[in-house]
Amino acid sequence: MKWSIRDLLNPVATRSLLFGANPFDLEFILKKIDGIKVKSGKQIQSVWLGEWAQKIERYNTLAEQAEQKNNRISARAYYRLAMQCHYACFMINTDDIDKKKEIYSGLEESYRKYIAVCPNKIEYVEIDTEYGKMPAYLHYPDDGSKGKYPLVVTYSGIGSCKEELEMLADPMNERGAAVLCVDMPGAGASVIWNGLKCCGSQIEAAFEGISRWIDSREDIDSDNVADFGLCMGGGYAFRAAVKRPATKCCVTLFPLLMGFADMDSIPIWMKRGKWASSQYGDDFLNSMNVLLEGKLSSDYLLVYSPDDNWMDTDASMRLFDRADGYKEKIFVDEKPAYVSEETIMHAMPVGEQFHWVKHIAADFIAERIIK
Repeated sequence: MKWSIRDLLNPVATRSLLFGANPFDLEFILKKIDGIKVKSGKQIQSVWLGEWAQKIERYNTLAEQAEQKNNRISARAYYRLAMQCHYACFMINTDDIDKKKEIYSGLEESYRKYIAVCPNKIEYVEIDTEYGKMPAYLHYPDDGSKGKYPLVVTYSGIGSCKEELEMLADPMNERGAAVLCVDMPGAGASVIWNGLKCCGSQIEAAFEGISRWIDSREDIDSDNVADFGLCMGGGYAFRAAVKRPATKCCVTLFPLLMGFADMDSIPIWMKRGKWASSQYGDDFLNSMNVLLEGKLSSDYLLVYSPDDNWMDTDASMRLFDRADGYKEKIFVDEKPAYVSEETIMHAMPVGEQFHWVKHIAADFIAERIIK
């Protein structure tokens, strides 16, 4: 099958739009890509990263000028735009690991500048596990001074980062819950700086570390905790709630559990390449079967789609059957805007394109943990 350049970049463009990248900035850069005469991967990457770098420089300059004048609303808006540009760069799966680290370092720095001018408190924390520390952000719904907060723990999949999870944190913050966004093993700063790998043993240790952290926090209401995840993070959320029976509810958006997925549908980017292999621990696929153990007793909401990348309807129902408590399911049968079974650049975010679902999910959680 012959792919157009835009088809190849669709997953990256889609994720950038989901994270809030300005659509006119994106279209401007895609037109620059269209103008490349020799369609080589290196040339595409060079133009993509170079054009976004110019926009980052502009938005940082505007943010700094606004901050000097104490125009915090403008400063926040421009820092957010710069952060979204960094994220668009981070979505490129390059085999140049040093370049990947450089790009992520820029994303981290821009995110720190952004949250420094946000009206609500966003605290950087590190969660201890048997294998090392997991960096995370705790998003408060306000200034963080109003006593014990109900907590939502958010999970994403491989290739993601805690900064991206802000799109799940926002709707829960608006409803009054604090939200913990974690770089799980194999993701973000956990793998890039701390060497934590995605495999069953390290993921299990991560759940245990998060549970201990919850119980150690005086500002968190440990009796009102929910788990919320999408894609592979949906599988994480399910297992985390199984391991902590006191969890009030669990929501999984288009979840992926490797033991239920069709292995033939695993995309190329997850199978080979320096960046891909750097994210996984030994015996990755077999070790992840530990996440299938146990039954879920908390309230449960499953959102699933026939256009999911890896979990067909039968696989989603197998997961649903592992929930023994109150449960609901939402079958999304409309077609997403972008569909591809495989891409060399990144996994196509199918479920996330149904942007309206996260508010139903947030209401389901709020009814159970927010008084």
